[in-house]
Amino acid sequence: MIKSRFSVFNTLMQALLDSFFCWISWFGAVFVFTYLFVNDFTQYLNAVNRSIWVMILACMVFYTVCGVYKSLWAHPGIGTMLRITMAVFLSSFAVYVSLRLRLGFWPNPGLGMMAFYFLLSFSLVLRIHKRVLGIIFVYMHRFTRTAHVYKYDPIRTLVVGAGDSASGFLLHPSQQGGRPRDIIAVLDNDQNKHGYTLHGKKIMGSDDLIPHLVAKYDISEIVVAVPSIKNKDLRRIVKLAPVNNCKVRLLSGLSQDKASDALREIRISDLMGRPEAAINISGINAWLKGKTVLVTGGGGSVGGELCHQLMSLNVDKIVVFDISENNSHNLKEELKVKFGQAGRYKVAIRIGSVQDEKRLDAVFEEFKPAVVFHAAAYKHVPLMEECPRLAVDNNVLGTYRTALAAINHGVERFVLVSTDKAVRPPNVYGATKRLSEIVTLGLNEKSATEFVCVRFGNVLDSNGSVIPIFKRQIAAGGPVTVMHPEIIRYFMTLSEAVKLVLETGAMAAGGEMFILDMGEQVKIADLAENLIRMAGLIPDVDIKIEYVGLRPGEKLYEELLLDEEGLTATLNDKIFVTRPEMSPKVDNLMEALANGMPWEGDIREMLKEYVPEYNHKSS
Repeated sequence: MIKSRFSVFNTLMQALLDSFFCWISWFGAVFVFTYLFVNDFTQYLNAVNRSIWVMILACMVFYTVCGVYKSLWAHPGIGTMLRITMAVFLSSFAVYVSLRLRLGFWPNPGLGMMAFYFLLSFSLVLRIHKRVLGIIFVYMHRFTRTAHVYKYDPIRTLVVGAGDSASGFLLHPSQQGGRPRDIIAVLDNDQNKHGYTLHGKKIMGSDDLIPHLVAKYDISEIVVAVPSIKNKDLRRIVKLAPVNNCKVRLLSGLSQDKASDALREIRISDLMGRPEAAINISGINAWLKGKTVLVTGGGGSVGGELCHQLMSLNVDKIVVFDISENNSHNLKEELKVKFGQAGRYKVAIRIGSVQDEKRLDAVFEEFKPAVVFHAAAYKHVPLMEECPRLAVDNNVLGTYRTALAAINHGVERFVLVSTDKAVRPPNVYGATKRLSEIVTLGLNEKSATEFVCVRFGNVLDSNGSVIPIFKRQIAAGGPVTVMHPEIIRYFMTLSEAVKLVLETGAMAAGGEMFILDMGEQVKIADLAENLIRMAGLIPDVDIKIEYVGLRPGEKLYEELLLDEEGLTATLNDKIFVTRPEMSPKVDNLMEALANGMPWEGDIREMLKEYVPEYNHKSS
């Protein structure tokens, strides 16, 4: 109600101002016209003054009918300009007819045209004065180049891209902190566009000109207006942009009507990841509808994200099973904040170890889950090199005992979350994950429970990953430590990885190994440089990069597939599937696990017996 009254008051005030400007316009037109052509000023002025009520009524009626008072003048376009021009023309014509009745003869048409132009100018200035002031200060800044920043001092912007996104942005450039943007120039790698203009801004050339133009025109911001830009091209632009005095922003998810809303800071996932894959939500929902889902390692990065995404699906209950009480408690609080009452009653937290048979049996008996996502594992490569026995106990024996609990309590499907480090592993961690794959797929033939594995690479910003470590090192002033200048890794966003894990679970039938398409491998050194640049610093100048050598068990590159594992495409182009042949020693392994892995001697030699491709000598 208050808003409605304010709207009526605002419209009334605009109408009164328009009426006042109408009188001023006719008064000014009469003064100029009579001064130039007629000696009798008084006759025309009296007629104008007697028509004041006609002016008020005409402005209120015609401006309302033409929709002037419903236009958002923060973003005027051609349509709004045409509406106000029509309203001014009709109002001026009404006053012109009124003067004919007052004077007894038709005034010179030139008088009406002059009043029309005066009123049109006043009406436009009334509505776009903020933008006019912004433009004035833009040109003042070009001539003065003062270092002092005023309220309207513009952000000097360079736009990369001359397509539809750039067009929308140039029509509606956003403001930041009350400061308008001064679009200096546009760049595009399409040579056919060079030399032309886009909404009055010259397309100067390709993005190779970025360093030159930033220095020449004192550019403070680069807007990349190519939402579909490839990650390698965006990395090159970030590398070309001088740091400290120039910020790079990305225009993504563009809406032509409000282009500036899509302008945001560049994230590390923009540089190192790729567009997230589309998934079959309806298929996942149909699979999980009304079911209880248990997530082991639910307090970790992948397990926690699984719980977040499961909350948006039709599951009946989510059971978080984790050995860390702090991680589990924090996850519960996050879910309550994000999902309200559903986060409170839909999620159950149970603390325990996957090595504890009695605890596993109690939790499975309590909730009787239909689906298990097994994400619990020790995963830090150097630490597992120091304590291989614990790696075997948790990653292999823990997987086996969790899988047996699933069989004993009638679980429909068991999904093991595995890693690319299981392929030709040079370290204990990778060897134990490969063994957990063999155990999981081996049990598929021995029970009604469907056992499947899903294998993928590194997850951006996951707990213990290299990115949080680099960020902490940068915040501390460096140095940033990289193992080797040529070391490369696969990377995927946590959100995409979990979505694909859920879809593999939905499409599985048991006995499959699913491989996620991780895209191109990324140099860790390039990742470190990009993080330093994103912090506004210069690599090896402000922050030193040091190469410290490969850690025990590390290798220069990762693989997702063994030579003998043939891949088959699925309906999702980011998911591939294979049915690997069982190891001839799988029965011996099962027997050893059933006896609690009573191994003696060198653990690494024992691992080599069951994982022949394990090359522990390189560790």
